[in-house]
Amino acid sequence: MERFFSLKHLTVEQLRDLYRDACKVGKLLVEYDQPGVERHYEVNLTEDEILKNISGESRNYLVFHEDFEDEPNATSVAFSLSEHPFTTAYIDIENTLLDWFVKKYSLMQWWQMEGSERKHYPFTQFYTLEPMKRHLFN
Repeated sequence: MERFFSLKHLTVEQLRDLYRDACKVGKLLVEYDQPGVERHYEVNLTEDEILKNISGESRNYLVFHEDFEDEPNATSVAFSLSEHPFTTAYIDIENTLLDWFVKKYSLMQWWQMEGSERKHYPFTQFYTLEPMKRHLFN
């Protein structure tokens, strides 16, 4: 299962705060994804360079994955970097921290791909703020 949460409602400063908060508890990986090539390349950028390139205009999201394509269970925050095309800063955090990020950053809606269609749902259909009670309707 892989479920995405939009960050479009956050200001640039809130996005930068989210980046900092996630880095305190997670692992940062910056990747360049060359179009047409399956391989990703790790990129070394300074924190100042990453923060400068976090934009509300970019595709930023938080994703919860559990039992998904042999990937480790984790919650990841992704920031597309505005002045570095095809480059994304990912921070992986433990799933147990999801409710803290939900509360602090007011995550209200999630989406997932169902076939070729993106379906949107209210957050309450996925998760309640009781300790880690997940609702797997799909």
